[in-house]
Amino acid sequence: MRKALIKLTIMFFLIGILLVSCATTSATSKSEEKTAPESGAERSATAPLSAEAQEARRQYEIERNRFIYEDVFFEKNKHRLDDKARELLDWKAQWLRSHVDVKVVLEGHCGEGGNSENNMALGLRRAGEVKGYLLYKGVGRDRLTAISYGSERPIARGESEEIQAKNRRVRSMIVEE
Repeated sequence: MRKALIKLTIMFFLIGILLVSCATTSATSKSEEKTAPESGAERSATAPLSAEAQEARRQYEIERNRFIYEDVFFEKNKHRLDDKARELLDWKAQWLRSHVDVKVVLEGHCGEGGNSENNMALGLRRAGEVKGYLLYKGVGRDRLTAISYGSERPIARGESEEIQAKNRRVRSMIVEE
């Protein structure tokens, strides 16, 4: 019995040493991984951008913001594009052709007058008109979605014609880049 107890104690002792040795080896290899020099790909991902790359990125952000926040406006109860709208859409079409990975939702909006159903329909006609023009200018159908918010999301509130004119618009929202 005593011999069995000694053998069992020695066996547990050896297993303990083996486990500690494995844990130390694992911890050492993990610390070596942390201190290992970065590969070229990892260094380039964290390296600062060149002046040219920074300027290109800044220019992209300026154009992207213009694309999103420069809305196409419409006359009261109308959905046809005027010359000013076409000029803006020509630029937007060119920008989309230059950025082929961008997908857009065209949001049709209306003033607060009229009933909800008519405003939803008019907003959709406006968004559809913009989509049709962008398609005509060579932007792929799979990159454009037309929806309507009607008068549910006004950009300005109030009854004056000036305020209502701000709400008669189509906004281009980038949903994928």
